[in-house]
Amino acid sequence: SSGALGVAAGVISTNNNAAFSDLAAANNWNDITAEGVANGTPVDGPQNGMAFTYGGDHTITADEAGRIITAINVAGTTPVGLNITQNTVVGSIVTGGNLLPVTITAGKSLTLNGTNAVAANHGFDAPADNYTALGNITLGGANAALIIQSVTPAKITLAGNIDGGGIITVST
Repeated sequence: SSGALGVAAGVISTNNNAAFSDLAAANNWNDITAEGVANGTPVDGPQNGMAFTYGGDHTITADEAGRIITAINVAGTTPVGLNITQNTVVGSIVTGGNLLPVTITAGKSLTLNGTNAVAANHGFDAPADNYTALGNITLGGANAALIIQSVTPAKITLAGNIDGGGIITVST
């Protein structure tokens, strides 16, 4: 589904252990309505340029190399986690209060690029450089990388702890 020009398309997880690589037949993702709920139509996992919403207290695996996600919404859930098993780029991570724990596999990276903010659509609004929902980050070993590249020179606050061994790069 897609909205007006400049508004990201979005999907919502419907089952625990959903992955970016899931095809519609796995029934782990649905199109999302403007109100931010699943519309009942199974779709493939989030594609480049899409936003996605946690539809429950789920673990989601980012297993598609180089996938660029405009925003992640965890409002209304207590997300179990986001596992980064392939290099992934995310624009913003927003919430209604709960935090998203992230684990980055050794040799892989999560880049917070702050771009492609999502206008109010698909049930949420995600301004650029907003990581208010990012919880504890676990760097899973050698060369696991957290890369922060803000769009504008600004203070970015991370709410959680950073644990484990790896590389942190910040460019604002």
